Amino acid sequence: MGLLDDYSTGIGMPRPKWQHQLAMNRMHARAYYELEPQGLVILTEATVTDDWDDLAPDLVIFDPHFQPLSIIEITTHRYKDDIIDKCCELIERFSNAEYFVYDYEHQVLYMYSPADDCWLSSDQYELYSQYLHHPVIEYLK
Repeated sequence: MGLLDDYSTGIGMPRPKWQHQLAMNRMHARAYYELEPQGLVILTEATVTDDWDDLAPDLVIFDPHFQPLSIIEITTHRYKDDIIDKCCELIERFSNAEYFVYDYEHQVLYMYSPADDCWLSSDQYELYSQYLHHPVIEYLK
């Protein structure tokens, strides 16, 4: 499930491809042991608030009070722009969080830069989360 999915119906919906699931699994597994000692948690497909009908990104890094610190979406190239648009809705609500969108088909990561109000690409920059040691793309590939 992702930001574009309708959560009121689960059965019969198109499911993410294996590449999507593998990238999500790798990110979760690789980041967990760095985040846990900081008192942070990474969850897959968890809603951004305790409203279970709220948006549920692929991965969210939460603080100890379950405030979203980093939001990571995994998508195909075709839906990358739609996912970025959905992230922009979340940026209005959680302006202090980090935002990443990973296009697994082209293996390109995008990160929202609040200072520049634009999306940066891993084709041009090494994109880091302030909560992780390595460039974020290394956790996804």
